[in-house]
Amino acid sequence: MIDFFLFVKELHLYENQDDKSTNMNRKKITTSKQAQLMAVAIIAASVVAAAMIIGINNSQNLQRVMAQEVYPSGRSSTAATNDYKTTAAVVSSSTTAAAVKAVNPNQSTSKEFWINTVHLDGMTNINAGVKCDTCPQNTPTHPPEKPPVNSTIPTGGGFRITEPNKVGAWDFRSFTFAPDQIVVNQGDKVTLHFIGVQGAHHAITVDGIDTFELMRGQIHTVSFTANNPGTITYICHVHLPNMVGQILVLPKAAI
Repeated sequence: MIDFFLFVKELHLYENQDDKSTNMNRKKITTSKQAQLMAVAIIAASVVAAAMIIGINNSQNLQRVMAQEVYPSGRSSTAATNDYKTTAAVVSSSTTAAAVKAVNPNQSTSKEFWINTVHLDGMTNINAGVKCDTCPQNTPTHPPEKPPVNSTIPTGGGFRITEPNKVGAWDFRSFTFAPDQIVVNQGDKVTLHFIGVQGAHHAITVDGIDTFELMRGQIHTVSFTANNPGTITYICHVHLPNMVGQILVLPKAAI
């Protein structure tokens, strides 16, 4: 009997020791897993930090390379950085602005112009204008206008006033060249085409070049080389003093 109780006691002690051993193994396993997770977290944090450091270094290196390409050597890093920031701001703001196009002017020494004979007309009436709902053109109304009693326009045929007709219509006319001013360079070969558009008859002189008559529907051409700087005048003798044009010859640039 005593042996039986001793056997049971020893068995109980063995079970307690086995439970303790099992608990200790569980604690060891748990501690081992926690250590593994902590190690993984440390490794992951290290990788992220390294990637951030590499990214910052690459960005700084890229800025240095761009600064070296844009700015000449020998400038201070502070000045280069400030200029880089300024350039970046200008480029950013210019994206919304209209693009500026570079234009290469024509370097040809042969210049050609077409000059029309025209006149400007101011038509009016001694009676006030009346609105017309059936007319082909909706002409704006105007107050009554009378021609000047004592005309101050110069003589010579360049200006003309017509007397009022039976319904009171009259007009004021002024003859001119279009264009009436031309710019060329010294040494250019210049060609002028005079075109008779308005005015039945013109007698035109290009100073020092040619004198000719021009009728409506005709074209007369003159050519010359602008050897000297200064001005060359072209006039219509029939419609003075206002039917006058001028060619401005610019001097050659100093070399």
